[in-house]
Amino acid sequence: MIAASHFVGFLLAAAGATIVLATGQGTWASALVGFVVACLLVLGFGVPVMAPLSTFVLGSGILTRLGRTIKERFRSAEANRGRRSVSQVLAKLGIPALLGLVAALAGDDEGRLAIGAAASMAGAFADTTATEVGPLAQGPVVRWRGLRLERSSHGSVGGMSVAGLAAGAGASALVAIVVLAVGLVPSPAAAGIVAFAGFVAAGIESGIAATPVGIRLGHGGRNVFVSATAAAAGIVAAVIRGGIR
Repeated sequence: MIAASHFVGFLLAAAGATIVLATGQGTWASALVGFVVACLLVLGFGVPVMAPLSTFVLGSGILTRLGRTIKERFRSAEANRGRRSVSQVLAKLGIPALLGLVAALAGDDEGRLAIGAAASMAGAFADTTATEVGPLAQGPVVRWRGLRLERSSHGSVGGMSVAGLAAGAGASALVAIVVLAVGLVPSPAAAGIVAFAGFVAAGIESGIAATPVGIRLGHGGRNVFVSATAAAAGIVAAVIRGGIR
């Protein structure tokens, strides 16, 4: 059932789509898809969900444009000057949108789907932040090759740096703080699950990125992997822990 408060969320979603278009962060089609994603999240979890969603979308947009000249030198800059396509929006936010739809249709009395959706956004933000901040710090880079680490370079598939990992952890923690502050998750313990699940999912993606499986998945497939893994980890952790309130 659509409540009056939902329309506030829909208006915020429309405002967000307008900002994305005005700042050149996405195409008309991707902005429209983003609007639908936001509406599904609002239907499932209420207006508070717009806070972590905005944190991810606007934060990612800023980070993508930050130090672009340096990133182009390392060949790690986003294509099309960071202008998101429909496929990129769905890869990053399709899982949270699906969880929002399920919550709207079936209910989310235990708050576990909300934790999963928040963890998914935390994972997506951690992954994006690590990728965008790593080249700016210009520190050493390594990546997994089988069961051992090897030296690599910024912009390489699966490349990890200390600065990138630290930034990713901070991004995941920021989403957790936001969802706790707006009441999307019920307790600090639930927020901890969000932060941990998001960061771990981004780390796992880095571990498999250079493997045959990761290469076969491609960039978009790995984004879906991060989102789905973080959501699953968040929900499972919430179920195992039991009383998250």
